[in-house]
Amino acid sequence: MGIYALIAMLGVHTILGADAELSVDRVEFREGKVMIVKEAKLVPAEQNMVLPNNIKVTTNGTYRVNGGKVRTLKEGQTIDKDGMLASPDGSVVPVIDHVARRNGQILLIEDGDERPLDREMVFPDGSKVLPDGTMRTPGNKFRRLVDGEWFTMDGKTIAARDTISLQEGTVVVQKDGSSFKLRPAQTLMMNDGTKALGNGTVVMKDGSTVTLTEGQVITVEGVAKSK
Repeated sequence: MGIYALIAMLGVHTILGADAELSVDRVEFREGKVMIVKEAKLVPAEQNMVLPNNIKVTTNGTYRVNGGKVRTLKEGQTIDKDGMLASPDGSVVPVIDHVARRNGQILLIEDGDERPLDREMVFPDGSKVLPDGTMRTPGNKFRRLVDGEWFTMDGKTIAARDTISLQEGTVVVQKDGSSFKLRPAQTLMMNDGTKALGNGTVVMKDGSTVTLTEGQVITVEGVAKSK
């Protein structure tokens, strides 16, 4: 091989190496930096990253899903391997395209933008979601969707997640797509049996208790429904 051909080949390899994406399961945006877990430590990312569901994240805190528009991570947000975006206020939502019911309304979320569903949504298996919140199965069975249910664009159920957090001394619950602030004497039962108490105590479904600290977010299973 000639010297010029060798130099050219090495140059290509260098470029490819510089553009290589690191495969990760989770990214966090902290103090203006994208952080990843490396050797059990949270460290700044040194190269662009790719997560499952074709989610690509750059070191400057922007990301794309399936080659869509550029979105920007905000301080304290994380994206995990399931494509769920968690925020410091306790909200957890999919970044992939999906259909959701929230506050009684059926929403179509595509590339991060949402709008009310204005026509029936037909999934590959023949099941349908109607704008009035009704789901019809191929067997012609009907049921009402409940707040907090999510479906991918091919009709698969996305496991919902609810959270309990302590924000400025107040217990805040994200449940079924809505946010609630608990009064000090108030108790709220979560979908999975966990109890959130307004005094900052959380009774997990196995009976163990957790006393929330400021800014702490506990994630629990959300509404469990299927077709």
